[in-house]
Amino acid sequence: MRKSCKLAREVLDLAAAAAKPGVTTDEIDRIVHEACIERNSYPSPLNYNHFPKSCCTSVNEVICHGIPDQRPLVDGDILNIDVSLFHEGYHADLNETYYIGDKSKADPDNVRVVEAARECLDEAIKAVKPGTLIREFGNIIEKHAKTKNCSVIRTYCGHGVNTLFHCPPTCLTTPRTRRSASASPE
Repeated sequence: MRKSCKLAREVLDLAAAAAKPGVTTDEIDRIVHEACIERNSYPSPLNYNHFPKSCCTSVNEVICHGIPDQRPLVDGDILNIDVSLFHEGYHADLNETYYIGDKSKADPDNVRVVEAARECLDEAIKAVKPGTLIREFGNIIEKHAKTKNCSVIRTYCGHGVNTLFHCPPTCLTTPRTRRSASASPE
């Protein structure tokens, strides 16, 4: 699994390097697809529940799971690239949000949301240690989001990956669960 994750990070870095004004998200998808194949991996999203592409590209107001298309990226866009791959029996799944071109041209509300989301993730990561209840991560995320005048989308959550693309534990980003699962070292 560590190898799968390392390869997925390499692929995401290649995709990010291509994310510039004038480039289409279809081109980024092509880069991701070819980079997965070059690493003897399969892009996990391709044909997963009929998903037509090898990665997800979410531009501006698209929250997640955007489908790559022919729209060229423009200066000031924000782009989330979600790369998942299957290698030697294990999936890896990661994403990151990037500013396209000049960050100062991005909508200030978009910048605020991107920065707040990163801070929420950083705050939750600080709490990761053996024995921390998984539900605490949602509490931490929602609490920090509120300090930035942001809210959390309840429709989506984190999830485990291993030999399955999506598996337990479900990691909610809001404090709405009574589950008692805890973090454990792997």
